[in-house]
Amino acid sequence: MTVVTMKTEKSARLVEIFSSIQGEGMLIGKRQVFVRTYGCNLRCTYCDSPETLKETPIPSACRVEDPPGSWQFHPVLNPITTEVLTNIVQGYLSEYHHSLSITGGEPLLQEVFLREWLPEVHALGLQTFLETNGMLPDHLFRLLPHLDHISMDFKAPGAIGRDPDEVFQTHQKFLRIASNKQVYTKLVITPTTSIREIESVCEVISNIDISIPLILQPVTPYGVELASVSPSRILEVYSLACRRLKEVRVIPQTHKMMHLL
Repeated sequence: MTVVTMKTEKSARLVEIFSSIQGEGMLIGKRQVFVRTYGCNLRCTYCDSPETLKETPIPSACRVEDPPGSWQFHPVLNPITTEVLTNIVQGYLSEYHHSLSITGGEPLLQEVFLREWLPEVHALGLQTFLETNGMLPDHLFRLLPHLDHISMDFKAPGAIGRDPDEVFQTHQKFLRIASNKQVYTKLVITPTTSIREIESVCEVISNIDISIPLILQPVTPYGVELASVSPSRILEVYSLACRRLKEVRVIPQTHKMMHLL
């Protein structure tokens, strides 16, 4: 008989750990502990976390905010073990936090480490919240038992330079798995987002459940995306999505407005 063992990983390279208010999506306004992982499998034109990309030097240390909410950071050497990370997060819980946000980069690249660590997060009494680009469905399947909330970004093919059929087929497979948890989807609207891309997003959601929320997020000018989206365009996209889906909202990056991390 062949015995299959799951790979384990006791440490990971992280970019930063801090406490702040969630500024996007359905958990907007909730205070969370944020753990930002290193590495991403995509290159979005509007990426606002270039320090997570593999083109940048691997960080020798992770920035850790201490005390929580102070904007004061000290370095902790990478890679960080599950034990050290749990101690850091536990130290933040002298103040109320709704959940732990695993963000990036693309956190599912650290799926093996997260499978090892997230049970410790639940033991601390925190819910787990994954922010993901929705392009690694097999990774999600293995991590799913340890997640409470999932925010899945739809990636417009034009923003990541990928074949549209491949992108939306992958998103549909991913969202079908994610729909077993509390999930919402998000699409960053840029001046070049096409009507066809909006229609494809709506089709993917409606093929699974038209009640899955879609957040339309006007791009915050950054990187090569320096132009904002006009109010008339936002309303046009909103109206189009509402014809197909039950739950559509327009929510900008509110933490940028409040000058939060």
